[in-house]
Amino acid sequence: MSLLLESIKLVDGEFQNLFYHEQRMNRALKFLCGVQNHFDLENFLRNLSQPLHGLYKCRMIYDDMTKDIEFIPYEYKTINSLRVIEHDRVSYEFKYADRKLLNRLFELRKDCDDILIVKRGLVTDSSYSNIVFKRGKRWYTPWSALLKGTMRASLLERDIIQEEEIRVEDISTFESFKLINAMLSFDSPEIGVSNIY
Repeated sequence: MSLLLESIKLVDGEFQNLFYHEQRMNRALKFLCGVQNHFDLENFLRNLSQPLHGLYKCRMIYDDMTKDIEFIPYEYKTINSLRVIEHDRVSYEFKYADRKLLNRLFELRKDCDDILIVKRGLVTDSSYSNIVFKRGKRWYTPWSALLKGTMRASLLERDIIQEEEIRVEDISTFESFKLINAMLSFDSPEIGVSNIY
């Protein structure tokens, strides 16, 4: 089994969204490793020495036996454009450390900043993020997301976004989009859908 990956936002010594990270880790450990015991992520992290000031990505590589952690200073990448890339067999239900296929698809972006993966006609995710689209005053995320991200789960639970089947031809029915992930909260930049090629 490929090692699993969890990226957790750390702001001035405070871990963000831990409930959703812990849920995802426990689901992966149970499904892929047969681990029945609940892994207490918050307690595990509390015993680590971590940076107390600034913005960091806590990168955890793990399986049922190993948990390797590093803290990486984080800077936001500017994303202004997405290239639609179709791949009908891509699968990323669990957050694996091995991203070879996603990296190969990312290389097809040409002059765009990132990609928007379409699977069997349905919009999924960018290479590193979930996507949300704005129509009127509401925000929607594809129910066909490859990876159900932690920020996405939090926004859905708080009814800030809704799931919707979004086909590639539906993109033009929206005004704008945002990319969200553990490091990119809902206040990330809003970009016009005309920047999806």
